[in-house]
Amino acid sequence: MSNEVTPPPRHAAPDARPRSAALTLKRVARWAEHGLASVGAILILLVITPATTWMYDALDRESPLAPADHVLCLGGDSSRVIEAARLLRDGYAPDMIVSNHPPFAEEMKDLAAQWAAPPARVRVDDGAFTTRDHPDSIATLPGVDPETDRFIIVTSYTHMARAKACFEKAGYRRLIMRQPRWERDRASISRDWKWRWRVLTDVIYEYAAWLEYIIRGDV
Repeated sequence: MSNEVTPPPRHAAPDARPRSAALTLKRVARWAEHGLASVGAILILLVITPATTWMYDALDRESPLAPADHVLCLGGDSSRVIEAARLLRDGYAPDMIVSNHPPFAEEMKDLAAQWAAPPARVRVDDGAFTTRDHPDSIATLPGVDPETDRFIIVTSYTHMARAKACFEKAGYRRLIMRQPRWERDRASISRDWKWRWRVLTDVIYEYAAWLEYIIRGDV
């Protein structure tokens, strides 16, 4: 009879991968929790302090009205078209240019006609998909000279600064920036925390867009 002793069966080492994956998920969840808490704290500070008001006011580029060669309406909001049509009707320029992409550029012209802008005096630029596209696209229109023509550019309040910077970068020298009149009226109300909450999204979006345009070299 053999005296050899049979060793006990070896048990497989526990798989460490499930435990490692669980720890990773916990870390990700913890980072996400801290990130959301930080974002929430920042948003609260922006609403309860004057920070949003300062950021909002820093975007102001509105200019006094004066006669111009073109009223230029940038796409994005129907109130811009209405304001540009009013300026054309009031005689501030001989023509109006609406700038957007198909089919919205033609829709802007139709809306301008509904607000008493003579269709024959409304020109369409349909080659602009983003803010950075407007200057180069408009410059291709017959009779437009960026260096000598004066433009009244109509766009939303928070968009004025970035739009002006893009046009200046493209060589436009004589710009008058205007916002829709109803936005000027809205800005005159009490700037309490409720007002700051309402404009916060637009302000954050615009500053994020500024950062993108700076990185890309568009402004």
